[in-house]
Amino acid sequence: QPYLIKEQGSGDSGKLNNSGKVLLATVKGDVHDIGKNIVGVVLACNNYEVIDLGVMVPTEKIISEAIACKPDIVGLSGLITPSLEIMADAAKEFRKNNLDIPILIGGATTSKVHTAVKIAPNYGGPVIHVKDASKSVGVVGQLLSPAKKAQFLSGVKSEYESLVEAYAGAREKVQYISLSQARENSLKTDWGNEIIKEPLFTGIKVFHDFPVDEIREYISWMFYFIVW
Repeated sequence: QPYLIKEQGSGDSGKLNNSGKVLLATVKGDVHDIGKNIVGVVLACNNYEVIDLGVMVPTEKIISEAIACKPDIVGLSGLITPSLEIMADAAKEFRKNNLDIPILIGGATTSKVHTAVKIAPNYGGPVIHVKDASKSVGVVGQLLSPAKKAQFLSGVKSEYESLVEAYAGAREKVQYISLSQARENSLKTDWGNEIIKEPLFTGIKVFHDFPVDEIREYISWMFYFIVW
């Protein structure tokens, strides 16, 4: 980084002339930040200024920092299922505070469908699900590109609308039956008339000096090398 600063001629400020500013945070109640940290490193390596608020960050702090720092993009991260609700609530609070900063959603339990159905409708600005850290630079780059932003957001909006329609349609097709009907559909067994085969042996059987040549064709070497 010192070499980059010197090369870019940023003087005594000690900061790079960055391509944009991204605010990252793991939402309240969640301590997982490996993915978020990778995103931060990847973005920093691509000349973006990254402000990482850490883990278990209350929504109020994320909003206050967003107002104070004026980032170009906010990234919300979480791994556990309750984080999905926190993210949806955060989108509502962003709207209440009249913010329209693009929000990136990431984490193991997050999905494009959940983002489209549960989070995006709560916010007036763009909400985009980022599947993994390697995709973050591409998404951020398109959001901050005057030439590509409009087309990118149009594509995301169209895709998310389709996901919402498909989700609603799938729910309408589900037809529930009563508990009594479900019990009528339970497995019926009649052990008195079933033919049960007796095993060739019971207990433990030990093979001494079994020929490796016979075993070798059944060995999955991939897992062997992973463990090695």
